[in-house]
Amino acid sequence: MLRLSMKNATALAGSVLAALLLAAPVHGETDAGDKWHFQLGTYGWLSGQKGTLATLPGLPAADVDLDFYDDIAGNINGAFALIGEVRKGRLGVVADISYSDIEDDEATAGPFFSELTSRTKTWIASMAGFYRLIERDRAFLDGMAGLRYWSVDSSLKLGTGILPAREISNREDWVDPIIGLKGLAPLGASKFFVSGFLVFGGLGVGSDFMWDGLINLGYQWTAVFSTTVGYRYLDVDYDQDDFLYDVYQDGPVLGLSWRF
Repeated sequence: MLRLSMKNATALAGSVLAALLLAAPVHGETDAGDKWHFQLGTYGWLSGQKGTLATLPGLPAADVDLDFYDDIAGNINGAFALIGEVRKGRLGVVADISYSDIEDDEATAGPFFSELTSRTKTWIASMAGFYRLIERDRAFLDGMAGLRYWSVDSSLKLGTGILPAREISNREDWVDPIIGLKGLAPLGASKFFVSGFLVFGGLGVGSDFMWDGLINLGYQWTAVFSTTVGYRYLDVDYDQDDFLYDVYQDGPVLGLSWRF
C-alpha cells in the first residue's frame, strides 16, 4: 500500500467530487417539501492497515504493514458497519458506526525482540448534520459538519530477543471535529450510479489530522434497494502522551442500502 500525500489526497478529492457532479447541474432543483426521507445501510470493508503504533514509553514503535489481500480472512477477526440518514427538505442528519479487529503477526519487531504480533480493535462513530446543496432527479451533493468518536484498543505481543517477552495493551478514546461532502450521481439513464464522500477532521483538537474518502459504483435494483462496490481510504495521525496511532487503512467496500 502506498500512503497518499496531502497533494494526492487533494487530487483524489477532486476526482471524487468530479464524479459526483457529472449529472448534477449547478442550479439543480432541491426537494424543499415536508416529506421525510430515510436511508439505512450496512457495508463490509476488507481493509488492510499500515503505519506506526506505540503504547509504552521507552520501547520502540511498532511498524505494521498489512495489505487487504494478504490472508485477509486470517487477519480480520471481525468487522461490521451501519449507516443511517434522515432528511427533510434541505436539512438532514447522518450517523455511521463501524468496528474492525485487525491482527498482524508479521509486524516489524525492531532490534530488541524476536517477533511481534499487533492487534488493533477500532470503534468509529460519526454524526454530522448536512445541508443539501444540489439536487435534481437522483443526483445530489451535500455539505456536512459534525463529530467523529474514536476508540482504539491496541495490543502488542513481543517475543523474547535482547529483552524478555512481554505483552502491552492500551486503549485510547478521542473526538475529532469533521467537515466534508457526500453525494450521488446517476450514470446517464441507467440504474448504475456513482456515490461517495470525503471527510477531513482532527486539526489538532483530537487527531493531529485525519481524512476519510470513499467512492462507490452502485446499482439501483428497485426504488428502495441498491447495492454498491467501492474503495475506501482512511488516514489518521493521533499522538497523545505515550500513545501513538499513525496509520491508514484502505481496501474494497461492499454495501447494501435501503431508501424510503
